Amino acid sequence: MFNITYFNYLVRSNFKFLLAFTLVLCAFLTVMCNVFTPETISGISNTTQGTIASNILTGNGTLIGFMSNSFYALMAIIFPMVYSIVVGNRLMAEKVDKGSMASFLSTPISRHTFTITSASYLILSLIVMWSIASFVGIAAANAFQPDALDIDMFLTLNIGVFLYHFAISSICFCSSCIFNTSKNSLLIGGGLPLMFFVISLFVKLSDSLDFLKYFTLNTLFNPSDILNNSGYGQEFMIMALMGVILYIIGILYFQKKDLPL
Repeated sequence: MFNITYFNYLVRSNFKFLLAFTLVLCAFLTVMCNVFTPETISGISNTTQGTIASNILTGNGTLIGFMSNSFYALMAIIFPMVYSIVVGNRLMAEKVDKGSMASFLSTPISRHTFTITSASYLILSLIVMWSIASFVGIAAANAFQPDALDIDMFLTLNIGVFLYHFAISSICFCSSCIFNTSKNSLLIGGGLPLMFFVISLFVKLSDSLDFLKYFTLNTLFNPSDILNNSGYGQEFMIMALMGVILYIIGILYFQKKDLPL
């Protein structure tokens, strides 16, 4: 069901990826806490007024509002997404594509244990990433902007963005389980999340493109709804359910498919 030896191997082989992307998130949070002042927000608003960037970079004048309209709209989406795309492909499809899967499955580890352990690593690594980012964000806010950060709202945003990446990672993992080549795995597992991100940017840039929100998973993670406390529980549940279903599909499909070993 779960192999600790293989899990430790995955931790070691993907540690640099996890560390790099986690540090990027922490760096952005620290810088935002450092530079934030009401005057900064006012300056950004005046500079971007009348431009397409005004829909993304402006906030409600608070630190958490500044974060929700910038960090959680861009950096918190794209960097962990790239991590899930790269690592999701490395866990399954890349091993089949390069022929190393035969070596792993020639050991006493079964396909079921192999996929369960791989999925567990990807999920737990995202939990670690956002746990560290949450701790650093709170610490940076206390250091640079004492009492300026709404910690409950900040943690809720991080739970929401984690569930978003849980769903995104499930797409990457399921695609990696289904396809035997990295090319096809990345085409679907990487192409869909990136398409969702681009569509979400179009929606933010123009109200006339609002209908596109029905074609992107990013609609389910809306920082503005969380900030306004306006009913985001259903979206959280949908992302969680989607992630569970796609992980299960990937695990079951890989157990039954023919492998070019």
